[in-house]
Amino acid sequence: QYLIGKDPFQIEHHWQYMYRSMYFRGSVIMSAMSAIDIALWDILGKKAGLPVCSLLGKAHDCIYPYASAGYYAPGKTIEDLRKEAAGYKAQGFRMMKMKVGGAQPGEDMERVAAVREVLGTDVKLAVDANNSWDYETALKMARFFETQDVYFLEEPLSSDFWEESAKLAAEVDIQIAGYETELTLHGLKPFIVHNGVDIVQTDVIWTGGISEARRIAMLAEAWGKMTVMHFSASMVSLAANLQLALSMNSSKYIEYTLDENPLRDRLSKAPVLMKDGVVKVPDLPGIGVDLDWDVVKEFQVQ
Repeated sequence: QYLIGKDPFQIEHHWQYMYRSMYFRGSVIMSAMSAIDIALWDILGKKAGLPVCSLLGKAHDCIYPYASAGYYAPGKTIEDLRKEAAGYKAQGFRMMKMKVGGAQPGEDMERVAAVREVLGTDVKLAVDANNSWDYETALKMARFFETQDVYFLEEPLSSDFWEESAKLAAEVDIQIAGYETELTLHGLKPFIVHNGVDIVQTDVIWTGGISEARRIAMLAEAWGKMTVMHFSASMVSLAANLQLALSMNSSKYIEYTLDENPLRDRLSKAPVLMKDGVVKVPDLPGIGVDLDWDVVKEFQVQ
């Protein structure tokens, strides 16, 4: 009710009002705020006739997507994983991230070594444990990943304990990345300022929109850290995350999931596509999404 009739260009005012008026700021509230904030930036861009990245001050013409895949599946063999990795390399991806932490350490070591062999020295390899390990396991696995020239280890530990993440980051040479499940600047601040991560990851659809994700990215840049935008949802999410990434000097890569997802592939008439190892937004104002309303209706929940 607060937003009805308000000036859509007062983005920061509305963000602060919504945030400060909420007693509980869990994931549902922050996701709702994210949707509103992204819509307001889209309105401003369309009114100005400019992409959001230009409104924010464009830093790059393109961002490198990394293939976020390599998941577990019933009956999936090491050979299947090898073929999958070879396919991403053939498509021109400069980096692949694969899942770890859902199997015994020995099995994950075998899986990572197999993918590393397929990718060779031309394609970077990252791994994502999704907060699954205790400190001792994370240290053991990080030591192994160092031998496999893994570019970064994402979310090896629970985000409840930034101190352990800082201890791990100081102990190993591999870069520690995370933690997009921390929903705000306040949640990620200790990871950044106490060096709990080397690479900062956040997502505009979880953390309060473009406005809050930009604050996180700016703090990361002030501490000399790279920002990598998380993505695993619809084309609106991909486009909005990419607009922010294009405006941040500290951003170089963006996550690019490849699972079956019609809301990513069909939702916009002008989709964001990976070509020749880079990803660009369509040259449209706002976040660059032109919704296909027939697809919206197809997946609409009453």
